[in-house]
Amino acid sequence: MEEKHQNNPIYRTMFVLIIASLFIIPGSATLLGDLQKNGYQTSKGGSTIYVDDSNIDGPWDGSIENPYQFIQDGIDHAVGGDTVLVFNGQYVENIVISVSLELVAEAPGSTEITGDDFGTVIKIIAEGVTISGFTITHCGSNPNNAGILIHTPYNTIVNNIIEDNNYYGICILEGTNNTIYHNNILENFYQAFDAPTGNNWDAGYPTGGNYWDDYEPTDADEDGIGDTPYPTGNGSADRYPLLHPYGTIRNTDTHENFLSIQAGIDDPDTLNGHELVISKGVFWEHLLITKSITLVSVFDDSAIIDGRFSGDVVTICADNVTITGFMIKQSGTGETNAGIIVNRNHCVIQQNTIYANFQGIILKQNTQNTQILDNKISDSGWNGITLKPGCLGNYILRNTLSNSFYAGIGIIDSSNNYLYHNNFKANRHQAYDDAANIWDDGYPSGGNYWSDYTGFDEDGDGIGDIPYAILDGINTDRYPLMEPYSEVDTTPPVVQIQSPSTGVYLWGLHLLSGVIKKKTLIYGPITIDVEATDAGSGIERVEFLIDDSVNPQYTDTQPPYSWEWSQPYLFMRKHSIIVIAYDNAGNPNYDQLDVRKYL
Repeated sequence: MEEKHQNNPIYRTMFVLIIASLFIIPGSATLLGDLQKNGYQTSKGGSTIYVDDSNIDGPWDGSIENPYQFIQDGIDHAVGGDTVLVFNGQYVENIVISVSLELVAEAPGSTEITGDDFGTVIKIIAEGVTISGFTITHCGSNPNNAGILIHTPYNTIVNNIIEDNNYYGICILEGTNNTIYHNNILENFYQAFDAPTGNNWDAGYPTGGNYWDDYEPTDADEDGIGDTPYPTGNGSADRYPLLHPYGTIRNTDTHENFLSIQAGIDDPDTLNGHELVISKGVFWEHLLITKSITLVSVFDDSAIIDGRFSGDVVTICADNVTITGFMIKQSGTGETNAGIIVNRNHCVIQQNTIYANFQGIILKQNTQNTQILDNKISDSGWNGITLKPGCLGNYILRNTLSNSFYAGIGIIDSSNNYLYHNNFKANRHQAYDDAANIWDDGYPSGGNYWSDYTGFDEDGDGIGDIPYAILDGINTDRYPLMEPYSEVDTTPPVVQIQSPSTGVYLWGLHLLSGVIKKKTLIYGPITIDVEATDAGSGIERVEFLIDDSVNPQYTDTQPPYSWEWSQPYLFMRKHSIIVIAYDNAGNPNYDQLDVRKYL
């Protein structure tokens, strides 16, 4: 088994100190601290028993130096009020909890318990049990099986991922006053069933309930909670189902999760200088930003802020705000409506896709020293970017402005702004400017690309021989570009695992590929073959990683890219093969394949 950081005794000792500090240090970044911040209170007594699947050789006594290998062993040695803390890994077990305890994962999303398609994954037969932070998958296909099966009252199930072919995600056969909230419940045959009723499938408003991937939401009040309950069987319901998977919106400074972006902005713990990180999803919100914060989307364009054709989508009313990586679309259709309104100074609008708004971005009167960089602004009902009177010292660089109904950029009575290395494509009017602004960066850096430029480039330097005239004044781009501007290679490489694929591999021999089409089973060593290409700067290296390892098992710098994975495993278990290709400009891309390997 690959080396894991938990094996280091120094690390484990530090982890104990961190866990102990949960009860005395506000703002801890660990799971228990996160739970407390989001409404869950841990018990105050009991001991902590540790479990780590990488401790395969023992000894085992449940201490942080000698954790149990299996979760069930930790539970069996616990007494009422204890905490069983499980380090990251994959645990193939069918667990029965018969004592009141807290079962807590080291980190949500990194600690999996799988039934491996057999039986119930976690069965609770004691009162007062808390389960938090786990990914729970693959119970058996029998109607009596579930990811979590509850027979008792007063249990709490919070902040888990329950997914991937469980017959029931969560099933309550007996017991009332159980509380289930802030779980992500995905792709189960039946998501939930509540036989006795009288249980709480949410934590009330505004804390909310759970995320259900088959829920069809509406959210008129934009609070991140669906307007209609989600039925959980036998007349019970999650009254406040979440619109987004729990953990999608997170303050990286306070480690708090939020149900809407606006809630994260408005939270009193969110201070100037903090960062909100948002994962993918569609956010039906109209944001008012009144703090000097950073909003970052984890995956470019996959976090969509959708104004649904009303009002302004994002309004900035604070200095030093940064917005990076979003798709911002569908503002209202009034002449003052925009995807982004900037009312203050020293802001950065960078690497966003701003689509189908009446105006893409408006810099309001007297806005200064704001940077609009590397955005794609298209299909605006009027201008892509508008500068109102008095704007000064703003930089508009490396944007692509296309298909605006009126102009790509319009400037009204604002001087000493800098606009170059932008690409203007198929706007009714590419730009207008009635003041005095700088539309190029001199020679040989050049100005902007204009799709309607009709000049020539006799000397072949990539710059037009005659200036491009800007409408409504005396401004010109003295050095128009002959081709769309591209400063660096920003396109990630293409990477794909060619082998292994689905089927059975027996010491490298590929069998049953036409029969087994959804799984990859590996017996013995296997060669991982990867195809990686990059049309821009070329491939610099390909890294091979297994599971959650931070450091690559192998790095290949020459095609064909391959690595022999020969590490033996005593038990067949699920692994993730992850390959990351980097081009010579530093752009990464990856491919991943889940397999099961033995020997």
